[in-house]
Amino acid sequence: MAKESLTNYKLQITNYRLFREAKKVIPGGVNSPVRSFKAVGGAPVFIKKASGSKFLAEDGKTYIDYCMSWGALLLGHAHSEVVSGVKKAVEKGTSYGAATKAETEFAKIITRAIPSCELARLVSSGTEAAMSAIRVARGYTRKNKIIKFKECYHGHSDYFLSGKSAGIPENISRDVYSLDYNNLEQAEEALEKDKDIACVIVEPIAANTGLILPLKSFLEGLRKLTLKHKALLIFDEVITGFRFCFGGVQNIFGIIPDLTCLGKIIGGGFPLACFGGKKEIMRHLAPLGSVYQAGTLSGNPVAVQAGLKTLEIIKKPGFYKRLNEKAGSFYKKIDGIIENKKTNIVLNRFGAMFHFSFKDKKQFSGFFHNLLAQGIYLSPAGDEVCFVSAAHTDKDFEITLKALNHLKERLV
Repeated sequence: MAKESLTNYKLQITNYRLFREAKKVIPGGVNSPVRSFKAVGGAPVFIKKASGSKFLAEDGKTYIDYCMSWGALLLGHAHSEVVSGVKKAVEKGTSYGAATKAETEFAKIITRAIPSCELARLVSSGTEAAMSAIRVARGYTRKNKIIKFKECYHGHSDYFLSGKSAGIPENISRDVYSLDYNNLEQAEEALEKDKDIACVIVEPIAANTGLILPLKSFLEGLRKLTLKHKALLIFDEVITGFRFCFGGVQNIFGIIPDLTCLGKIIGGGFPLACFGGKKEIMRHLAPLGSVYQAGTLSGNPVAVQAGLKTLEIIKKPGFYKRLNEKAGSFYKKIDGIIENKKTNIVLNRFGAMFHFSFKDKKQFSGFFHNLLAQGIYLSPAGDEVCFVSAAHTDKDFEITLKALNHLKERLV
């Protein structure tokens, strides 16, 4: 057995041992399904610690990370300024369950940066933000049904998994139209025939079924249709928010929804998310209105401090220009490898977000594991996107490109 193969074999033994122990006490051995590597096979990598663009695994190997906590870490792992701010916050108290001045400061930044957010409510996860946005939309419109799109992911609330998962009550499934992304005609037909539709929720860039860019007419059309039929338009910007500019992708596309969901980047690596919208809508939330929403850890002082520090850093002049330029340069070199070797890979990209797409989806597993063996960690599912962070370096890209070039014969 070659030395490289033997080393990788030993690493796998470590991972399988840890995975076996985890499965004894955690369903499936993980606390979120995609982490299990079920989509790519094998045992998941268990992380010991991380810094910048890399993490050290329990198997003793260092990996260049392009998953970046599923996009939450725009600044990379354990950014020194974020860590310093968090330490100071922790020393003052880990949770109060009461109001803080920092929450107001944070909400001010969000409402100034996102055109659709006149008022914002802090929560702990993207799932919670989307679920709450749906509730306030139904309460405001006094309607019951929603439109979502099959290619979009909004968390594991029953409404969003309707048509995909077992165990969803039939009455909820009847209240959900699950349509095709970029198909405006389907949305128009549903809104024309059913006057009980409260809202349309959409990822302005679909980033959980590969990376699908919207047709310009699609988002513009949804805005016109929802206004016409007195339904609300909700942009789920949990992934896209603050990724391409200091604001949402709605700032770039020039489309203002009624409600917006944010998460990932705004928490700086901590459990923090929010949803916001027009004052007349958000005032239906308790304690002002009758739509109840609450959370013990909503606006947690440690998470808010991580978010504040992150937003402070990424707002600095030139941050997004540098990030997008280095990502673009990286993609151009990947394109060169793909084109020169006539591979069957398509690289989709938008800003610092990218996705490797295969004609045969089954090929992703081998592609993933071959790169993993060379110390490159992608998001471990063929449908999930990957991310370039501010912490990724030219050296990281050089190593990654070398690994991709090394796989040229396997990619044809």
